[in-house]
Amino acid sequence: MVEMKESNSERQPKNGRFASIHSPYATANIRILGILVILVVIFSIIAPGFISFISLQSILVSTALFLLLALGETLVIISGGIDLSIGSMLALSGMVSGVMMSHYYHTGSGVGIAVLGLGIALATGLLGGILNGIVIANLRLNPLIVTLGTMGIFEGVAELISNGLPVSNFPPSLFSLGNGGFGLPWLLWFTIAAVLFYGLLLAKTRFGRYIYAYGASKDAVVRAGVNTKRHTTWLYGLAGLAAGLAGYLSTAHFETASPVAGSQYLLIAVAAAVIGGTTLQGGEGTIWGTVIGALIISVLENGFVIVGMASFWQLVAVGVMVIVAVYFNEIQRRSRLAAVGRRQRQ
Repeated sequence: MVEMKESNSERQPKNGRFASIHSPYATANIRILGILVILVVIFSIIAPGFISFISLQSILVSTALFLLLALGETLVIISGGIDLSIGSMLALSGMVSGVMMSHYYHTGSGVGIAVLGLGIALATGLLGGILNGIVIANLRLNPLIVTLGTMGIFEGVAELISNGLPVSNFPPSLFSLGNGGFGLPWLLWFTIAAVLFYGLLLAKTRFGRYIYAYGASKDAVVRAGVNTKRHTTWLYGLAGLAAGLAGYLSTAHFETASPVAGSQYLLIAVAAAVIGGTTLQGGEGTIWGTVIGALIISVLENGFVIVGMASFWQLVAVGVMVIVAVYFNEIQRRSRLAAVGRRQRQ
């Protein structure tokens, strides 16, 4: 395999104490973080009780599940693809794991069953994602069409497994994983670990560099000798892995495995990535930006509840923010392309 070389226009200055601050990604993340701070200040003024440990923990907990989906979605979108099946994959992973735990759990805390359930959920999500990747890479089909199809397949299988009914009767230790923890619920600790894993994978590994390169120019990646079929397969597999973890934690947090558990998370996960600076054209975005985007959505949701506004206004606000984010992302992309064109003509 031939390692791709960075172009001069993409190469970041390595020397200098503040070199990383001049990265376009760092600048975008600082701007998005500023929006988050402004929202927090506004809601704090309107509702003084907004800044409290309970309120902040509620915001983080409500962020965790769709943020997990957004992590995998960010990788896929940066590569120039899309995965519409992650919500259904969450439901399927939680259902397969939940049915197993409910069937084999009888007495005691069931720690072993809970741990086995985690492994089954992760494996289910990973295999579902790999299936998406294999079909997309080998049949050369549009990711939107493929994942739209598998979205129905995964949801249908989840319904078949449970006859369309939710499943419960889980080990007490599972509830502890979804809610108890040291200072913060275990749900949040799992999410923090996933953010670090996907963030470092994208920013610090060769695989992550290929994701950016694939989204920017697929032909360049092919010419560099990268096995694009294997790369695409594992890319969607990683998105499925995040969905599998979300499915397990959803079951643990709500003490119920539902065949439609992830239906409400898909659009919010995509919105978090887009608001966080990930462009739908591919080649641009960061995990850290997605985290900020997810927090913005949760702050809006909790802020509207505290000030007594109807919950559907949150959907309106998120929709407006997505359109505005896409607009500004497109302006920045065109500006960068124009700047590159001017440098090449000089």
